[in-house]
Amino acid sequence: MPKPVTIREVAANAGVGTATVSRVLNEPWRVSPETAERVKLSIQKLGYKPNFRARLLARGNSGIICFLLSNRPFAHAIHGQVLQGAAAQADLIGVQIVYAWCSYEPNTPPSEIRFPQLLAVQGLIDGVILAGTNYPNIIEAVEQLDLPYVVFGTNLVNGNKPAPQSAVYVDEQEGSRRATEHLISLGHSQIVFIGDTYLPWYRRRYQGYCDALREAGLSPLPPIGDNSADAVRMGENAVRELLNIGIRFTALVAGSDRTAHGAINVLREHGLKVPEEVSIVGFDDDEIAALEEPPLTTVRVPAEQVGAMCVQTLNDTIQLGKGPDKPAWLPVELIVRSSTSIAKAQL
Repeated sequence: MPKPVTIREVAANAGVGTATVSRVLNEPWRVSPETAERVKLSIQKLGYKPNFRARLLARGNSGIICFLLSNRPFAHAIHGQVLQGAAAQADLIGVQIVYAWCSYEPNTPPSEIRFPQLLAVQGLIDGVILAGTNYPNIIEAVEQLDLPYVVFGTNLVNGNKPAPQSAVYVDEQEGSRRATEHLISLGHSQIVFIGDTYLPWYRRRYQGYCDALREAGLSPLPPIGDNSADAVRMGENAVRELLNIGIRFTALVAGSDRTAHGAINVLREHGLKVPEEVSIVGFDDDEIAALEEPPLTTVRVPAEQVGAMCVQTLNDTIQLGKGPDKPAWLPVELIVRSSTSIAKAQL
């Protein structure tokens, strides 16, 4: 049998110290992206594997965490990317991740939420990542199981309650502000936001839209959109309503890429060209954004980084015996494509 590769060999190959390799494995945000990438390439090249058994003996736990997706399909693009990032980080730090799904209602008593059985077996799972669309009752239910957890906070419907400390968010408000500022910089002043602000992610994105308009001395319009169907249909119905009631607009800020897709469908039905007559921006940068016709200007959510941060936060909580002092917020990026252009005429 070949001799196992050591952390010293990885460090030498990458031209860094062993402490840096350890940080890449356990606290990657403390290392520059360039250095982290060099270390990861050395790990792959040399075939280094963390000593999983030694870690378990030292930690006194199972080394297994659960990625629990609630009230969403696994095929959902963003959550699929979050899961992919979580799996990659778990592999990097020598933790086993298992995937599970559950469904419950916002008013389901915590004691009646039906978890997968693996969560209820004491000692089998060290902690859980709560992804998907979640409500405060599942947090209470997990606490009753005495399991460490971290929440993907973006899709947590938390009402007026403060954000949980053990959570990872993306800065949606800032992303929507940048998207709206981009439209304003192109000369647009009649800009409408599409999204159902009953849901907190649309509410944060609407707030960013309002921030940008007010900073430019413009008045925000009320949001339009009903999420009772699906995101695509919400975009379709919103544009039909705008055209029927005669609201003047030259640009749309859609709360998601799928909402933007629905809006573009109806604009096209009415003979309105994007971006010549109406500019539009989306949010998420999911798989349809670059394939849209025209390719969609959007706000990119770092979904894989979210997954990695969830795993690392949960692992730190397990090791330290306590959670973080505050939620983590990850930055987003405006991706400019062909669905936006200089304002020409108002509808």
